[in-house]
Amino acid sequence: MLPSRCIIFGSGASIIYGMYNGLFFYLPKEVVFSLNDNNKFIQSTVAMFGDWCAYRDRFEIFSKHPLTIGRHDMHIGRHIEGATPCPKHDGVILIQGSGKYHGNDGLIKGLYSMTLTGAFTLNLAIRLGFKNIYMLGMDCCSIENKTHWYQDIEGAGQFKDYEGNPTSGVGKNERGEYKTSFYNSNDTNINELWKPFEVEMDKVNIYNVSPLSRISIFPKIDYREFLKMLKENPISINQEEVQKEIRQFLQPFNKA
Repeated sequence: MLPSRCIIFGSGASIIYGMYNGLFFYLPKEVVFSLNDNNKFIQSTVAMFGDWCAYRDRFEIFSKHPLTIGRHDMHIGRHIEGATPCPKHDGVILIQGSGKYHGNDGLIKGLYSMTLTGAFTLNLAIRLGFKNIYMLGMDCCSIENKTHWYQDIEGAGQFKDYEGNPTSGVGKNERGEYKTSFYNSNDTNINELWKPFEVEMDKVNIYNVSPLSRISIFPKIDYREFLKMLKENPISINQEEVQKEIRQFLQPFNKA
């Protein structure tokens, strides 16, 4: 049986505050969904991706992870004219995405959202039955002039787009705009994307571990409170067993 809590490990700069206070010590003992490039840097239960281009350009890393889950796309495993080829490794799980929130039918009709891997992963965690979900690095802004916690690591967050041109969501461009285009939205539009999750909040506790985050739908806590909770309520899971259980649960919905 899966534990009641999990961590969604995003990329926002606020994670640096957790790193300074021992966050990485706790991760191997927790169910952790790492998003996109984070799989390079942390040990996680599940490696998540939303953009097939990101999966393609990090294929060596994703293909070696015990459990990689991503949003289904017809480009994966096929050669489509005009796009750089995207291989597919054995064992990857691809779940249908959707621009709508389908509640209990999410795994059948598609997991929300088509915009951010974090929202897609949150929908997945809820459908897997986690009751206490802690979102890390979901800032949707810059903190201390950084948009991503790995911003100073050379090559981190870099990949190629549909046509093979270099791209990145890290930092800002020469016009001062966020390279992660969604971050350029106003606060209302940012929260509209997360608003569908409100229907789950009487059954699931969702915490945003980033007091400076522009996402205001979920209650916010800081790293002092979060790490205190992890310390006072320790769990020690068998990662292989949890990965096996998640894989078995999702296999009927796997589009790979």
